[in-house]
Amino acid sequence: MSDERTISRRNMLILGGVAVAAAALPASFRLLERETGSLADELLAMLADPAGAAVIGRQLIETSGPEKQKAVAAKIAKRLRTHGWQPGGTPDEMRAALAARIRHDFEHGEMIDVAGWQMARTSAELCALAAVHHEPQHAAPAVTHS
Repeated sequence: MSDERTISRRNMLILGGVAVAAAALPASFRLLERETGSLADELLAMLADPAGAAVIGRQLIETSGPEKQKAVAAKIAKRLRTHGWQPGGTPDEMRAALAARIRHDFEHGEMIDVAGWQMARTSAELCALAAVHHEPQHAAPAVTHS
């Protein structure tokens, strides 16, 4: 006879899986929050001169149509993931992925014209992100790309 208090191997595996998934949820929420909440700030922290980048970014915005700040930050982050960066990574990991992505843009002709200058797409979008970020109180949260 089986004791009613015993748990089958199947139920134990299911409960174990649920426990692992439940334990992972807080980390997932932190990564999602980090990716959507402070992603722009993390990207802008990579710039040596955010104000100078904003000047270039404003020129790009003037010549192209607007796009939401979060959308551009998400596009940049997606490209960085192809070069090994993950949300929640260190600034050094982001910097390395950003450098690799900019090299990739140059190697594959992914360039944007900004006032007669050819820039890597990722660099140009990062400048546009800086321009929007440095707007007074983020009045016009839009950046562009072509």
